[in-house]
Amino acid sequence: MTPRSIAVLFIITLVAIAGAIGGVANRVNYQSSNLTGERVFPKLLENANSVSEMTVLQAGKNMTFRKQDGGWVLSESDGYPVDGRAVTKLIYGVSDLEYLERKTAREDRFEKLFLEDPTKADAKSHRVTLKDGAGKVLADVITGRSNSFLPQSTTGGAYIRLPGDKQTWLAKGLIDIGAEPRDWLQRDIVDFPPEQVLRVVTRLPGGETNAAVPDISAAAKPGDFVFESIPSGRKLKSRFAPRDQAALLGGFVLNDVRKASAVMLDPKDAYVSEFDVKGGIHATMWIWRKDGTDWMKLGIDYTGADANSAEAKKVAEIKRRTDGWAYIIPAYQADVISKTMEFMTEPDKPAS
Repeated sequence: MTPRSIAVLFIITLVAIAGAIGGVANRVNYQSSNLTGERVFPKLLENANSVSEMTVLQAGKNMTFRKQDGGWVLSESDGYPVDGRAVTKLIYGVSDLEYLERKTAREDRFEKLFLEDPTKADAKSHRVTLKDGAGKVLADVITGRSNSFLPQSTTGGAYIRLPGDKQTWLAKGLIDIGAEPRDWLQRDIVDFPPEQVLRVVTRLPGGETNAAVPDISAAAKPGDFVFESIPSGRKLKSRFAPRDQAALLGGFVLNDVRKASAVMLDPKDAYVSEFDVKGGIHATMWIWRKDGTDWMKLGIDYTGADANSAEAKKVAEIKRRTDGWAYIIPAYQADVISKTMEFMTEPDKPAS
């Protein structure tokens, strides 16, 4: 082999090696990427406490969370308090996001990763925007499907892209976003278990009234209730029906909420339950079934003699939270109060 041939072969070898090195360098995987291991929002963690507004956009609907009086409220629910832990969890979840692997940049594949345009009515993507008190954007990201099976990761990850950027990424980090107001709002309204209820009187819009009291008969089981009266010739379909009336005041939760002044609810159309509760507590619940939505208002008063008692303080706290609000409630809670005596009973046929 001539020196010239050796030189040519040497140059070809160098070119091949350079090409191989370049191919490895440009290949995107878990081990190598121009952004792999870098935080998506490098400065967010140190500025997390300055976040004063968070917007979550999904399927064309916004939820706007604002910091207020040391807590967080949801603007679209007329400023009702939300669970601040959920907001903090999402803020720090976004701050912890790290680029892991470059994915598709083709728009026709965004939907598969739940990274489509979040303004579309059927979008499964979420756009999370964080701002400080001056309105400066601290983070803005579209999040999609989660991926729980990442090597060397205990948190898993999620597919993401930045608004206006077609490049998608698999990012390391935990992102948990509630899709409905009830996933964020402080859901508990009132909670008095039936064992504390002395009597409950329910009035239906048509004028029907029934009352339930604790069952003190010898055959009664703890927590049993009975109706004070049942129409002649009829019997209960379920012995639990009176207890259901008393239990309505226990574990009552909301789906959403509005200021009562903003909702037109006619008192004559309301289902009303009045509860006498141990400790000198009287509560009234008004429920409306209107245009496919179930609404509830709550009134509560302390009727005892000790204004410093635990019961008096509990009533004051419930009143502070509930006065002036109309709650959108789950249908199953409204179902209980709307049952007529005819529905809850059946003909009492004599044994043959």
